[in-house]
Amino acid sequence: MAAPVNTLESMALAARFQVLADQWKDETAYLSSTTAMVAHPAYQAIISLGPSAVSLILRDLEQEPAHWFEALQAITGENPVSPEDWGKIPAMRAAWLSWGRKKALI
Repeated sequence: MAAPVNTLESMALAARFQVLADQWKDETAYLSSTTAMVAHPAYQAIISLGPSAVSLILRDLEQEPAHWFEALQAITGENPVSPEDWGKIPAMRAAWLSWGRKKALI
């Protein structure tokens, strides 16, 4: 029995995201510049996946503190991080994960 189209699309999206995320992490692992990290073509390709990638990004962020904040903000148009927490990766991660749970995205 064939999987429903939406399941196949979800699987394809998840696979595409993982390839791009792995590429981005591998190629930016030693960068200290956030600007360079978010300008990376794989990161920009993830942003172009749009709203359907938000849950995948949040799940990845749950697993490790990668710098997904600009992508999440670009896709969602939201920023749950309080100004006093900007630049504090653990607090930024916690704010986005809390936001994702409230939205039932993770």
